[in-house]
Amino acid sequence: MEHGGLTQIGDAVWAFVRPGGGWGEANTGLVVSPGAASLVVDTVWDVAWAKRISDVQRPLVADAPVTEAVNTHSDGDHWWGNDTLPPTARITTSAAALDAMHEDLPPAGLRALATAGELIGRMPGPVSAAVAYSARVRAGARFPRRTPRLPDRTFDTTLRLTVGDRTVDLERLGPCHTAGDVVVHVPDAGVVFTGDLLWVGSTPILWNGPLDNWFAALDRLIGWDAAVYVPGHGSTGTVDDLRALRDYWLWLRDVGHVHHERGTSVRQATREIVRSNEFGRWSSWHAPERLVLSLSTLFDQWNGNPPGAPTITRRARAFADAETLLREGLFRTP
Repeated sequence: MEHGGLTQIGDAVWAFVRPGGGWGEANTGLVVSPGAASLVVDTVWDVAWAKRISDVQRPLVADAPVTEAVNTHSDGDHWWGNDTLPPTARITTSAAALDAMHEDLPPAGLRALATAGELIGRMPGPVSAAVAYSARVRAGARFPRRTPRLPDRTFDTTLRLTVGDRTVDLERLGPCHTAGDVVVHVPDAGVVFTGDLLWVGSTPILWNGPLDNWFAALDRLIGWDAAVYVPGHGSTGTVDDLRALRDYWLWLRDVGHVHHERGTSVRQATREIVRSNEFGRWSSWHAPERLVLSLSTLFDQWNGNPPGAPTITRRARAFADAETLLREGLFRTP
């Protein structure tokens, strides 16, 4: 059942899904306990989309006000719309995610980089390529003018929320994609909101690692055998989609490690990997150039550096590589 863009995916559980799975096209969720209370999972960074989602949810929460919200991780496309939540709603995330929110580039910073990309992005050189890719990341989104409301409650490993007469379980399975990835399990509906630990039809990104943690997270999610998994990006999925993502990471880890051992650069390794027959299975996923972003993280850790959020230098270099490879025609242009 659809309601203004919201799709019912379980008993009084809804998702606002943007199937393209592109940059900023993050999925959100709504868990309703009729006549009592509701919980929102994630908000989006584009202020117009955030308001639209809030507006279409309003009839569903008329007799069940939003009292709880969860931000699954620190990327802005999953929490920069927090100002559309009711002021009285409590926002929860993991302690590691909140720390990363404080450290990440604020909306004004990314807006400045993207604007620079629109102005000088066609000039030669790695700096212009990096800011040009930042413009792709923004993809026309209108960011909030100031840093939005931050979560006001954190937890370390697990937390059980009571929403009216429903139980919602939170579990931190990161660091994987980011430092503090959280999943939201609604057991009575057979629904799991995975944040960016699952991407369906969209190329994932390993920013933090280690990758072994992501394998463990996928195994944990597969073990729940839920009816519906709502990914951070892409269409709603099943256990099969979790397994497909696991296969992707196994393949990229193994083929990437061969190139790293040979001393190949990240950019050249990506060229050779994408031109291989094995890449065909993944080539139709949205934004396939994001492979180079994940490979940059893997190479950095194989070089002996500890897992962690990317430095500004490493992120800029990865963005420059992605933009350069797109301009070479190695990938289809989004």
